[in-house]
Parts: sequence; structure tokens; C-alpha cells
Amino acid sequence: MTSIKNATTFIVDDDHFVGMLYKKQLSNMGFSNLHHFLSGVDCLDNLHLNPEVVLLDHEMTEVNGFEVLKKIKRSNPDTAVIMVSGQEDMTTAVNALKYGAFDYIIKDGTETIRISDALDRLTKLKALRPAPKTLFQKLISRS
Repeated sequence: MTSIKNATTFIVDDDHFVGMLYKKQLSNMGFSNLHHFLSGVDCLDNLHLNPEVVLLDHEMTEVNGFEVLKKIKRSNPDTAVIMVSGQEDMTTAVNALKYGAFDYIIKDGTETIRISDALDRLTKLKALRPAPKTLFQKLISRS
């Protein structure tokens, strides 16, 4: 099965402790290319690193998670964004999914388990997706 553990992974949370907790969790799961940002602006300024996975807090200063999510998806629609939020409002969750989030997880003390589950589902989905064709393969298939 294809793994996402070597993928460039962003953790975006303005709470330093929470961000470091998620970073430690992902590191323990075998993720190796982790970047923690304390603001949505810092995340957006680093999209050139082409993250495949983003754990994104909803409530942040400067720009909220929805604005960051929309810009990430415009930059690369294939980036899997898992929104993690203290908002238990159903409308917020629905909007996150509508804007392209892979999952919406409520911060309630059990979110680390649900983050692990979401990442496992993401790994399984990526394994089902065919590998992108190289330019050479595309040219040959047109012949």
C-alpha cells in the first residue's frame, strides 16, 4: 500500500502546544517531512513546498481556516486538508467539506485518534488512485 508518511505535511495551528502535540503524534506514526506553522499566513507563504497533507485549525487570527483552505485548494486541488476545530457547529463542518476539506475533526480530547483514522483512510485512498503518467508515457499513449 502506498504511504503518505514521506509526504510534505503541514500542521497549521496558532496554539503552539496543540501544533507540537500533532507534530509529535505524526512523528510517532512515522511521518518525517513535517512543518508546523503558527498562522494561516505562514502556511500560505510556504505553499511552494507543495504539501500533500495539511492539518488545519479553523479559528486563527489574521486569516481563518476557511480562507486558508480555499487558497490551498486553488494552489493544488489534490492537497488533502484535514480541518481540526473547536467548532462543533454543523454548518462549519459542512462548509469545510464544501470548500474541499478531506475531513472535519472536532477538538474534543479524542481528536488525535480521529486524525490517525483520517490519515489511514487517506493512505488507503491514495493507494487506489493510479500513479500520474510521466510526460513520456503521455506522449506514447497519444501515438
